[in-house]
Amino acid sequence: MASNHMAIAIAIAMDRTIHGSEQGEPTVILLSPSSPSPGVGASVDSARHPSGSQFTMFLTAPLQAFCLLLGFSGSSFDMDVYNKAEKLLSSLLNVWGLTLATSDMLDPVWEQILCDPFLRRLLLRFIFCRAVVALYAPTFEKKEFLPKCLPDLPDSVLPATAASQSIVLQMANIFGVTDHFIISEEIILSEIESDSKNSPTFRVSENPDIHCAEQNGY
Repeated sequence: MASNHMAIAIAIAMDRTIHGSEQGEPTVILLSPSSPSPGVGASVDSARHPSGSQFTMFLTAPLQAFCLLLGFSGSSFDMDVYNKAEKLLSSLLNVWGLTLATSDMLDPVWEQILCDPFLRRLLLRFIFCRAVVALYAPTFEKKEFLPKCLPDLPDSVLPATAASQSIVLQMANIFGVTDHFIISEEIILSEIESDSKNSPTFRVSENPDIHCAEQNGY
């Protein structure tokens, strides 16, 4: 039986010229920022690596990219901390996945992306990259450092949301670098209160099917 799902092409690009010009297959685009984010201790003008390589690392090895941005190397922190951060990141990415799957504002093309495990992982890592860069103090409110996507994602996963700020704050807290990010005071106080009660900030469903919007009727 032929599938009812239309084929989707996903592109990682430096510009948006391909969007709207495709024939047949709809295309979603993850756009690399025009400038790479400077690492800790570097000025905005001194970043040497192309923005594409930093962006690609966030899509392929997001925790490693996060650590390098903050000036950490493999020998500069405890591997137990790194492993803890890896598990936390996996859980927190699923928070965004659930948010997208239950959104009424999600473009149909993105709905189909969520049903493919590989593309879904790529999309969630993109959202993580965008949130980290948007809230990172040296690049805060500087659009040239932000990756973009087409079509747009729902506002519920934008960096300014409470959920996105909380995710970045939790990741930064593991490495003791919360001062490198611009987080609203309300979110910080909420996290402190949550920690004092020793309760998790998020509850993530263990049902893998919930990430596929169409299969769950969303």
